[in-house]
Amino acid sequence: MEHTKSFWLTHGKKQSWFDCHCQFLPMDHEFRRNKTAFYKNREEFSEPPPNFTGEQLWARVSSLPTVAEHKGKPSGYGQSHNWTRCSIFWKLPYWRTLLIRHTLHVMHIVKNVFEQVINTVMNVKDKTKDDIRVRKDMSTLCK
Repeated sequence: MEHTKSFWLTHGKKQSWFDCHCQFLPMDHEFRRNKTAFYKNREEFSEPPPNFTGEQLWARVSSLPTVAEHKGKPSGYGQSHNWTRCSIFWKLPYWRTLLIRHTLHVMHIVKNVFEQVINTVMNVKDKTKDDIRVRKDMSTLCK
């Protein structure tokens, strides 16, 4: 949303949330001032983004089209929000009251991480994440 620290990778042509986690650390944490281990030559001084209640989120997504009605990007996309459609889960009566609206299943995380590591280490054609575009972005962002 408007508080995101995401940025566009110029060579990789993808959105990245690299190093966005530092804003959630305590203000006096040493990682906030580390200019070499994370994003090159950058310190983090901002506070974490606000937490929204389910009702506040519903007020933002209720006017968006659903997956079935989805036709292109809705008005305000890129300025006031980055959402293209409203999830069908918002129709569930309890969805607004949930504290966490997503779950991360360990099995899927392990599978996905394992596949990416193996494909990169073994240099599997068309499956590796290591290519010239990634290296160019890394040299720009990392020390």
